[in-house]
Amino acid sequence: MDEVKEMKSKKLTDFKCKRAESSGFSDEIIAELNLEFPKSYENAEIMAKISKSIKKESESQICILPFCHTVEAEAFGAFINLSEGKFGPRAASYAYQSVEELLDLQDVDFNQGRISEVLKACQILYAQGEKVALEISGFLTILNSLIDVSKIFKAWRKEPEKIEKVFEILSDNLYRVFEEAKKVGVSIASYADPASSVNIVGPKFTEKMATKFTYPLLKRVADLSDDNFIIHLCPKTSLIFFDLGLAERKTLLFNERLSYNEACLKVIGKEKVIGQACIKDTKSILCHGKIIALNFI
Repeated sequence: MDEVKEMKSKKLTDFKCKRAESSGFSDEIIAELNLEFPKSYENAEIMAKISKSIKKESESQICILPFCHTVEAEAFGAFINLSEGKFGPRAASYAYQSVEELLDLQDVDFNQGRISEVLKACQILYAQGEKVALEISGFLTILNSLIDVSKIFKAWRKEPEKIEKVFEILSDNLYRVFEEAKKVGVSIASYADPASSVNIVGPKFTEKMATKFTYPLLKRVADLSDDNFIIHLCPKTSLIFFDLGLAERKTLLFNERLSYNEACLKVIGKEKVIGQACIKDTKSILCHGKIIALNFI
């Protein structure tokens, strides 16, 4: 894999992402579609049009949704500032003040709110013959919009059973997000948890997160893969799994020049889980014509 930075304290590696975290739209797309905000983040038909325009602008082979990492958190009650198109949605303030409050999180209702509109947008694009990738946010990225995550780490040390319960609630609902994605015609469900990067939370919590929560969830999710649906991992997650011995690398070789997105589409039905580069890295050409798949241990 490219651009890997070795963590000195433990044998864990972190993928240095080249992409900025901005989730905004270009001036050209805003003008072309005459976008209005926050309406453009809340309407399925508009979101589908935006995704197609981004696909064209980035010379991609797939339409990617949503346009931020706050949709799942909002479905759990987070207060989100939808902002304007140049900046993208952000957490406005914390909806929860204690870990105890998180124990009462309600299951996601997929029939209301932005998460419902995002799934409808995926379905619209699928009906139009597009290949769709849905980005799904992980545990800490969701919690980061719900609560001051320092409270999560503090409770993890003193009352781990409470944190485990919170993560069980999140895990069950994240699995349902993958299921819903498959139902609406998504081809690639791409999991990323940028808030849990090694260089942010440190090797100790990274290992705990991966072994106790992320790995069990994604191993379960992998069984959803079939001839029309595949799981994609942010390379930050892939590298952690490799380093902790939770997954083995499988190198797939191609005899043609392909972009990363093209290769991802070609291995649907052949592999369950892939994760070599960012799903948004649309213009990268495969190094030596190979892509990395993961076989969970």
